[in-house]
Amino acid sequence: MVVVVVTTEDHLAKVRGRLAELGVDGAQVATPGDARRLLLAEVDDEGVAERVASTLRAGGLSAVARPDGGARLDAWMRHTRPISFGERLSVCFAWSEHDRSELPGLIELGAGGFGSGQHPSTRLVVEQLSERIIGGERVLDVGCGSGVLGLCALRLGASHVVATDIDAGAVEATRRNAALNGMERHLDPALAQLADIDEAFDVVVANIGRAAIVERAPELVERLAPGGWLAVSGISPSQCSQVAGFLRPLEEIDRRTSGEWSMAVFTPRGSAP
Repeated sequence: MVVVVVTTEDHLAKVRGRLAELGVDGAQVATPGDARRLLLAEVDDEGVAERVASTLRAGGLSAVARPDGGARLDAWMRHTRPISFGERLSVCFAWSEHDRSELPGLIELGAGGFGSGQHPSTRLVVEQLSERIIGGERVLDVGCGSGVLGLCALRLGASHVVATDIDAGAVEATRRNAALNGMERHLDPALAQLADIDEAFDVVVANIGRAAIVERAPELVERLAPGGWLAVSGISPSQCSQVAGFLRPLEEIDRRTSGEWSMAVFTPRGSAP
């Protein structure tokens, strides 16, 4: 196994020292991007590699244990390949060894939380953000998971994001990912119910599934500012019309489908261009 630790040029020596304290020496440096550095250290025992990575994560570092060869490594490399969304945005795991120096609008994600941009329900919303964010928007990310949607909105030019979730692990993952991308000043992670948020937003995104959308429909409508737009995802094509009914008086202005998953966009009635 190989322990992969995410760092920068300035912190290489410190991270090497921490690995040495854990009994791991001889790490090699990979440079997948202009600012990103990865330390790759071979560890003979899989259990030891997992424990080292877990200890490093507990200490605030982004670290994983990956296979060192064969079909498992091939699968790992496919899974960690960066994803591009047109010419404005791309997402990848921070420990990805693929070159990303030329990727546009890069967002890196560490361990924890849900949502890497790979699932169709997430991709559909990211594509909408890429098409619709013009700059300066205040965004509410409901059920933030890893924070990927809010971070993408910021990279595209949004001014501020409030990211809520009822899972403390998701909120902490979002906080770490904001710091990883240098966006902590512009993203507020909140362990809160939607009803606890008392302001309106230019953009609201909720990739939370049909049942959660229906349950929170009144709050979703209330959190949308005049002229703003709401994107809901995690629903099947057959559920779109039902969800639209619960979101009245908002007006559906777009609907996209990828396989078994759909996403719909709503605005206050009469405000669609």
